[in-house]
Amino acid sequence: MLSDRSDDLPAGSLTFRNDHSLPHELALEVLDVGTSRGPRENGHETVTGTPDVAVSERNLTTTVVAEPGETRTYESVFRSPVWYDVRFTIDDRYPGEDLARTVIHPDRRSENQSWQRLEGRVSEAGELSWTVTSTDNPGPFE
Repeated sequence: MLSDRSDDLPAGSLTFRNDHSLPHELALEVLDVGTSRGPRENGHETVTGTPDVAVSERNLTTTVVAEPGETRTYESVFRSPVWYDVRFTIDDRYPGEDLARTVIHPDRRSENQSWQRLEGRVSEAGELSWTVTSTDNPGPFE
């Protein structure tokens, strides 16, 4: 899901947002990194190719407990100019490929596109979703 531009947060930032009336544990895991967007498999996008640079975020996992109405943002989480295949979970559950998995490439200059950041969100109904948002702030990709 690609949304409107956000000029405030730097590229590669990760936000967890809880709009539900209960606290939730949100987690993100980097499943793979690649040099390009791969084919769709089982309802989600993939990455392909082997980056020629070391990607310290290759094994990144993070978990937060977000209280109702809470938003937590971590700047410059994705710092390498590669494609990331990521998966979200909510309360230790994986809601499925189409709802909780996506790819992001925070530094899109090579394709004449904007920089990107990622948000995992729990809706007012308690459903997990994700959003890739464009930003004018290049963050670590200046």
